[in-house]
Amino acid sequence: MAKSKKKNNRRLYIIVGVVFLLIGALAVAKKQGYIGDSNMVEVETADSETRSIFAKVTESGVIEPAIDVPVAPDVSGEVVSLFVKEGMTVTKGDLLLTIRPDDYQAVVEQAAATLNQVKASQMQAKASMSQAEANLMQDSINFERNKQLFNDKVISQTDFETAQLQFNISKSQLRSAQHSVQAAYFQVKNANASLKQARQNLDRTNIYASMDGTITELNIEIGQRVVGTSQMAGTEILKIADLSNMEVVVEVNENDIVNVNLGDSSRIEVDAFPDETFYGKVTEIAYSAVQTQAGTSDQVTNFEVKVQISPASYNQNAAGGMKDIPTTAESPFRPGMTALIDIFTKQAKGIVAVPIKAVTLSKTLKKDTTGVDQAGQEIVYVLDGNTVKEMPVDLGISDDDFIEIKDGIDADKQVITGPYTTLTKKLEDGMEVKVKEEKKDDEDSKS
Repeated sequence: MAKSKKKNNRRLYIIVGVVFLLIGALAVAKKQGYIGDSNMVEVETADSETRSIFAKVTESGVIEPAIDVPVAPDVSGEVVSLFVKEGMTVTKGDLLLTIRPDDYQAVVEQAAATLNQVKASQMQAKASMSQAEANLMQDSINFERNKQLFNDKVISQTDFETAQLQFNISKSQLRSAQHSVQAAYFQVKNANASLKQARQNLDRTNIYASMDGTITELNIEIGQRVVGTSQMAGTEILKIADLSNMEVVVEVNENDIVNVNLGDSSRIEVDAFPDETFYGKVTEIAYSAVQTQAGTSDQVTNFEVKVQISPASYNQNAAGGMKDIPTTAESPFRPGMTALIDIFTKQAKGIVAVPIKAVTLSKTLKKDTTGVDQAGQEIVYVLDGNTVKEMPVDLGISDDDFIEIKDGIDADKQVITGPYTTLTKKLEDGMEVKVKEEKKDDEDSKS
């Protein structure tokens, strides 16, 4: 009996030991992920962190001179001399080209002859007025004498009336002569104005530079006829631009334009200089929209924004800070170059942020005051051990990768970032998950 009892106790101890070993093995296997979690959802994680975020608007645009002056002639004619070529630097007052002056010289001579003619007429009118004044003086004396004689009954009434009539005629002739002199005066002024205009048109056959700059566009050649601005719009013969003051012109969508303000700083990448970064600021925002495909379902409403490029961001080349950019040029850019620009509209420093892909909507719909389902609350899933916890969050500004968390979670929390389908469709508050192991690079696996 004693042996049998001991034998049974030994067997019981062995069974209990085996059971404990199996339980321990199962626990280890589960912890290592070999068994027990085949149905657990795998997730990707990242940490919430304290960082700075700069919200921005990104658009592509074209580089243009801030000051770009088109030049058109005031007079029409044939270009007989051309003193510039495209790319040449000019100074204000430099002679650019000459239009054939022959016809305008002839008009000047004709106007001068007309002026001399009307001056002669004016002198003749003055002489006639002087004669009329003399006649009036003589007739006035005769009239006074005859008046006295008539009062003394020396002459007849007929003789008196004849003297009075001659006196009135002389007065009328003097007034007429005075009007003729006045008319001649205005004719001289008109002839002077015509001569002045003719000389101005003659002078305008020479086209001078109106500013310091570079010839960025030349549209005419010697022998070509041009139309002056006195006739419709005129021919745009060339453009002068200040290449030391360049700007990027972009079109910003109506959804983003409300966030853009004058003075906003910008980062500029120019296609012609792929390894360089330039900087600038917003100097002009259009108030009138630019609409493309208006009246259709694809209508797009944009607003033109101009960003001035800071010369300091490319002039540092002289100190060796930039490469492949000419040091002798006022600006390394040419009109028409394309650029990608980031306009920084808002900034938040020292705030809690998470990757944008960590933010999703709660699957629990809210109801408004009328009982209608509304969109769910923005949430972030936080990993607590191997369990996820749904945390409602209040969001702020964002950049390309991160978004500000104003309220909801603190820094240094492990948040779920993916996969997208798992995050948006499968995850629920309190669900157990396992973190997906990161794949090592081939070189790491070989080593």
